[in-house]
Amino acid sequence: MQLRRMQFWFRIAIIGVTGIFVLGINPALAGRAVLNQSPATIEKSFGRYWTKLTHRDPDGLTRVTYTYNPSKLHRVFPSYPKAKFFVNFVDDRAQSIHLTMDDNENAQEFTYSASDAAKFFEFIFGYRPAIHQPLFDRFTGNETIHDHVDCLGDGVATAYTIGGANQFLLGDAKLYYTQRCEPPYDRIQQTHLNPNQSIPIP
Repeated sequence: MQLRRMQFWFRIAIIGVTGIFVLGINPALAGRAVLNQSPATIEKSFGRYWTKLTHRDPDGLTRVTYTYNPSKLHRVFPSYPKAKFFVNFVDDRAQSIHLTMDDNENAQEFTYSASDAAKFFEFIFGYRPAIHQPLFDRFTGNETIHDHVDCLGDGVATAYTIGGANQFLLGDAKLYYTQRCEPPYDRIQQTHLNPNQSIPIP
């Protein structure tokens, strides 16, 4: 009986690490819990927040932005010692996580490649993304500026804008949840949008 009990908990542990759909477990919960979590839960992973900013959208939605100690992030992107990340909350739940390189003197060298996106994903969630597959792209009307949304798997997408002669990250890169990036991944198709079309992101 004891051996069977040990085998049961071993299987549960494997499910938690790999994030496989078994017994209804959502792989988006594998690794570190961040999206849709409370500020208190986020602090367990990234420590107490550094700054807190509350702002209200034109539609009346209140958003709260928390920044956190970026020292561990600098180990992920050592060439960008002023990299920062922050989390946006709505109704006390994390809706999106953002990466910005704007304060770095060499920010125009940061292209937010697939490798960079994978590193940021792993820094936040604690495991490597399952995929990197384009979901949306939009020509903005400026021939050097394009908006992108890529699926990283387990329900997580990354949204970002690339521009300039060096095609570097403009503003911040964003991680957020969308059902479009849930398995099975072979159903994901890239959609090309015109400047007058909106990318459906929260």
